[in-house]
Amino acid sequence: MRKFMYTAITLLTLSVVFGAIFGFIEFRDRMVGSFVAAYIPPPVGVEADPALEEQWDTTLSAVGTVKAVNGVDITTEASGLIKEIYFASGQEVDEGDVLIQLDDEVEQANLKSFKAQYRLAKINFDRDSRLMRSNAISRTEFDKVEAQLADMKAQVERTEATISQKKIKAPFSGRLGLRQVNVGEFINSGDDIVTLQALDELLIEFSVPEYFTPKLYVGQKIRFTVTAFGQRVFEATISSINAKVDETTRNIQVQGNFLNDTGKILPGMFANVSIILEEQKSVITVPQTAISYSLYGDSVFVVSEQELNLKTPDTTLEIFGLEIDLSKIHKMEIPPERGLAVSRRYVKLGERQGNRVSIVEGVSAGELVVTAGQLKLNNGTRVEVIEQKP
Repeated sequence: MRKFMYTAITLLTLSVVFGAIFGFIEFRDRMVGSFVAAYIPPPVGVEADPALEEQWDTTLSAVGTVKAVNGVDITTEASGLIKEIYFASGQEVDEGDVLIQLDDEVEQANLKSFKAQYRLAKINFDRDSRLMRSNAISRTEFDKVEAQLADMKAQVERTEATISQKKIKAPFSGRLGLRQVNVGEFINSGDDIVTLQALDELLIEFSVPEYFTPKLYVGQKIRFTVTAFGQRVFEATISSINAKVDETTRNIQVQGNFLNDTGKILPGMFANVSIILEEQKSVITVPQTAISYSLYGDSVFVVSEQELNLKTPDTTLEIFGLEIDLSKIHKMEIPPERGLAVSRRYVKLGERQGNRVSIVEGVSAGELVVTAGQLKLNNGTRVEVIEQKP
């Protein structure tokens, strides 16, 4: 009898212990589950801008090069030793200013000799002219004297021309570049001395496909940007269109004139050109950073207030017939029913101007599109619009 009682007490004790253990495990699992169910991921911080309705011109894009209307690398026709340099690198000069003086002492000496011979030939010619009128000399002798006078005159003019070539002048007004020579240096004919560029008026040279030739005309407006000035837009007009299409590229070359008032745009700069084909049409535009490009198509994330499909956690637990309210044990957040969320929209893109792109289809004016933070987003992701960084 006593042995039976011991056995019963042991079994009862084990039942209570194991029941408590399994009850604790069940309680723990339910608590963990309730924590997981109650967890709501925080909204993703994104930057966003509204889509705008703007008036844009229909344009044709091209790439070109800035060139000077008057621009040249100054060289020398005559060889010689540099005697004097009269300019500094980067200096503004006027047409006719002397830039370089080559050594011309030999030519100056030759000029004196030829002038003396010319004066003697002129005296002989004048005397023989009087004698010829009185038939005191033959025609043959007079012709020799006349030819000698002409030869001496040509010698003087040729020497003066050589001396002039050794005084190198600016062919037009403009800005000089970096000096390529030094005093005492011997230079040969054709050697570069310095570049001279007239910067008050510039040319924008670019090419467009032959298909657009009928839409081009002299006086047509163009806009262009250069890398040195970021997104600043400059305006010019088409001044000339080539008379033929390039047979290799099937492009036609076009030139535009631009008044360089500031003088800061320099020849040789790369230019992004927009030719105005049609003025003022209404388009929907978004920042270019709002576009996500992929093989499946271009898309944007649109921010709007939506119903949020979030699970509501079970806050009750029943153990041994006893109902426990978990929300009283730990703080549980009840998910909101509505809030800001994003949806992906596939769009059809149009033209680009500056840092904005037109949307032909997919977005309406006034809709808020994400411009930064797209990598963290999926359809339905909760978001919080944060203030954009300046």
